Amino acid sequence: MWLPLAWRSAAHTAALIDASDVAERAAGHPHCPDALLLAAHLLTPTAPGPGYDTEVRRHAQALLEAAVALPAAERPAETGQLRRALIDDGEIQAART
Repeated sequence: MWLPLAWRSAAHTAALIDASDVAERAAGHPHCPDALLLAAHLLTPTAPGPGYDTEVRRHAQALLEAAVALPAAERPAETGQLRRALIDDGEIQAART
């Protein structure tokens, strides 16, 4: 229940104070489309703090790797959106994942 609410809340919030904690929690749910969408959204913060980008990117990359490792039939379609968000954020390695 947390992920759908967190995703919808983040979509309407300018910036999250604990974005790295939220990204870390989302990273544990590679089967969940809301987790992938939430992580992609967190890659484009409005007002990041020190270390914000690094931690959010690290958790988003871990989530992408876990989602890609799923069997194709179980992999959420939103995996591509997270990959694109990471690439747009400068994570060229995501293009190879």
